[in-house]
Amino acid sequence: MTERETTQADTIRLAIESEIFNGSLVPGTSLEEGRLAARFGVSRTPVREAITQLVQAGLISKSAHRRAVVSELDPGTLLDLFEALSELEGSAAFLSTTRMSQPEKKRLVAIHESAADNLRNRGDPNDYAKLGSAFHHGIVRGCHNKILIEATDWLSLRVLPYRRFQVMTPGRLEKNQADHDTIISAIVAGDAEVAREALKRHTLEQGDALMRFIALNKKKPIERLPRAINEEYSV
Repeated sequence: MTERETTQADTIRLAIESEIFNGSLVPGTSLEEGRLAARFGVSRTPVREAITQLVQAGLISKSAHRRAVVSELDPGTLLDLFEALSELEGSAAFLSTTRMSQPEKKRLVAIHESAADNLRNRGDPNDYAKLGSAFHHGIVRGCHNKILIEATDWLSLRVLPYRRFQVMTPGRLEKNQADHDTIISAIVAGDAEVAREALKRHTLEQGDALMRFIALNKKKPIERLPRAINEEYSV
């Protein structure tokens, strides 16, 4: 795809994600490429890519006739995803505490401080989300365990859209930043066990926040939802 088509695919995917989470698109709803292309004024190529990404995230499934339909949002499965990711990220934090180089730790501290400045100054939420993603990314990369990194990256991709929407719960951004403060303090202090437990708890609470977000926004008109955060970012 061209760069423009990639951007279009992201826009379409974000719109569909929003409508799934707020209940506008109920489970079993068919998503036809032609109608979506007409709705967004694009060719079928970015629509096809958006659907592929949503299938990978588990928000859409393909029927026996290759028809794309909205999947059932099973709360148990969603919480299982966050529980599994919490274990992986917690293990990464434990290892990173002793394996990260000083330059890596300094970069992580700088990212955390930039996120704090953004939140304090009410900056662009997309920028905050990017910094949050970089924070998690830095911790995982800092464990220097190839298998753990690959497993965490795979599961993070599954959880990505859910993480994006859970931060829209009132007060969640502030709580998120406070959690990050505890995590980075433990890593810098060399307290691996505290770092592990803090990141595990942080990720589990994201799953709980997602459940609250879905409950609060079920069937709420799409225009009343906060502006969605860009695709590649999560906090």
